[in-house]
Amino acid sequence: MPALRGNLLVGLTLAVVTLPQAIAFSTTLAGLPPHFGIYAAIWGVLFTALLNPSRVFSGGPNTTMSAAIGITLLPVAPPFGADYIGYALTLILLAGLIQMMFVLIRPLGRMLDLINEPIINGLICGIGLFLIFKSLTGFAGLPINTEVEWPLWIAWQSFLAVLEIGNLYAIQIGLITLITSLVVRQIRPLRNWAILIGVAAGTAYSEYLNSTIGLRNTMIEQIANLSSVGFVFPSLPLFSQEAMSDIISILPGAVTLALLGLFQTVAAMRRMNRKLGDYTDSRKGIFADAVSNCLLPFLSSLPTCASFNRMWLVYRLGGDSRVASAISALILLLMVLFLADLIAIIPMPAMAAIIMLLGANMINWEDIKPHFKDRRETVVFLASFLSVLFLDLFGAVIVGSVLAIAYSKWEQAHPDISRNGNVLKIRGNIYYGSLPVIESTYHDVIDREGSAVIDFSECYYIDQEGIRWLAAAKAAEKASFADRRRNENRRELERREAADRKRVSGRRRGRRDRRRRSEF
Repeated sequence: MPALRGNLLVGLTLAVVTLPQAIAFSTTLAGLPPHFGIYAAIWGVLFTALLNPSRVFSGGPNTTMSAAIGITLLPVAPPFGADYIGYALTLILLAGLIQMMFVLIRPLGRMLDLINEPIINGLICGIGLFLIFKSLTGFAGLPINTEVEWPLWIAWQSFLAVLEIGNLYAIQIGLITLITSLVVRQIRPLRNWAILIGVAAGTAYSEYLNSTIGLRNTMIEQIANLSSVGFVFPSLPLFSQEAMSDIISILPGAVTLALLGLFQTVAAMRRMNRKLGDYTDSRKGIFADAVSNCLLPFLSSLPTCASFNRMWLVYRLGGDSRVASAISALILLLMVLFLADLIAIIPMPAMAAIIMLLGANMINWEDIKPHFKDRRETVVFLASFLSVLFLDLFGAVIVGSVLAIAYSKWEQAHPDISRNGNVLKIRGNIYYGSLPVIESTYHDVIDREGSAVIDFSECYYIDQEGIRWLAAAKAAEKASFADRRRNENRRELERREAADRKRVSGRRRGRRDRRRRSEF
């Protein structure tokens, strides 16, 4: 019973914290009716809780995935329209099917492990900054800019529009929501409720303005009426022949949406496992995401992926993620069924302020700082970060993926080679990518010493090309091999190597030493 009461408290906290975020993701970022975010916080959370056996995994609606929907579909159809909603459902289904490929084709799933932290943090920070830019118009009570796609250009135009024609009442509501949330976050017992309290303060001030000045004068946009939202809201993705050209045009967006979700699920599970000193296979999270995102388009829901913040909140409150997530979904469903009229009066500027706050939270200096201690990680982080600002999200994901593979290959292609006289000790892989580096050092030793001893006792892998090169070096009678992993007297080996160097450097230089023996 104490465990159940604890999970009930955690579930209630999750439901209350997730509700304003889910609505903001749907209306402000994805350009969809609010029930899409609400159903993601209900059915998306419930599906992932049932499908993933991990005690630390917690899924649900996500900032970057919601933003990716809006960015992909803005050039195709106007937000909130019937065509836009149909394309959004199709986009989410395509993303789920692409994610399913990463489950069924094991090498694809394994490639996600090559995405390292500098790339993930670069993408997350870039998207966080982009969300702040994107929320400026909603913060000032202005319509979303749908004419251009370049993020920095959107930011500049939005900033100028806020200064010239911004709704002062909307800006006041946004500032009150933002400041209240920031102040409450400094109070430790209330920190997890900061977003809810901020939205409540913004809504209360909005209602005060409407009662004293009038909604017709304030022109504050509110969340639509949710009275029609019930237990489920069935829907069908759009796959008509007339829409096929547009569907083909959003395929790159579907790939982006799928990869963004998988990147964050793998990264969140990796971080959480390390913080807890535990291990859960990330493929379980990928499976939960893929199945959920194949089902959610038929329930009028945003896509889902893992959330590190929610996972860490559940852990900090001492709950079981699966049980607490399921309870939060049920509590949220009851809130929507019985408190729909109250939710409907939340002003849109308050939602925009929450998105700006969440975007700022994504830029975490403690996560970024370690990358600036290494030049390679700095380059990778900055390239990922800037690609979000100067390219679209699809381009940023491609840059991140290429950098991830190039990063790992570069490390493998540059093994650590130490020289001690004519002895070369190779720590790393001997394969086609590293051979040019190894051969360069090897021939430099041959030119200086006349012969070389290759010690590969700390080699991890040798491919067929590496084996052929070793065989050719041995056939040329200029190299001998040492593998100290064998049960051989180390001092005796070093004594023979020193004697070999002395003979080569002395009067026997240039003559073949028949006493020489190779060790492989």
